[in-house]
Amino acid sequence: MKTLITNLNGHCLFDASRKTQTEGIIILHEGKYRKTDLEDFLKGGDIKIETEDPYEACMKIEDIIRGTKKHGKVFVACNGRGLGPFLNFVANKVGVDGVFTCYKNKIVRLPILKLDLSDTRMRILKILYLNDLTAREIGEEVKISRAMVYKHLKSLMDLGLVKKSNSLEKYSITNAGKLSIS
Repeated sequence: MKTLITNLNGHCLFDASRKTQTEGIIILHEGKYRKTDLEDFLKGGDIKIETEDPYEACMKIEDIIRGTKKHGKVFVACNGRGLGPFLNFVANKVGVDGVFTCYKNKIVRLPILKLDLSDTRMRILKILYLNDLTAREIGEEVKISRAMVYKHLKSLMDLGLVKKSNSLEKYSITNAGKLSIS
């Protein structure tokens, strides 16, 4: 079964469902949602994401995508409003069969992007999510040399996932880093 997960509505939603030839549709929204005749025509439902925390929103979207993938192919169509950027990010992170956006009332397929983080870098991010740590403390936790810690930290800082904390001795995770481990 092909399923479209989207935050689109109206004509763009109809075009996205035609382009992907989906059998089911899941519409994600944040608040008041006005159902149209089109949504009645398409099989599926709508899910309200109620949270102010972007990390939590990404976790919920990831759960929805992973649950849907068990039933077949998953496509994502989103715009830049509301949950759209998070939906796009999680779709690329988890890996879906296609990502689409609506541009000037036309559906455009976007290339799949991959956030390529090694297991060690993911462990560093997860450790920093819990506490700000020095390079030495990170090395002890992850069980790698301090030189390797600095190499990984530099890479993570270049990606904007880690920053030096206010004390300048410790490293902390950024909001982007928190989203990348969701």
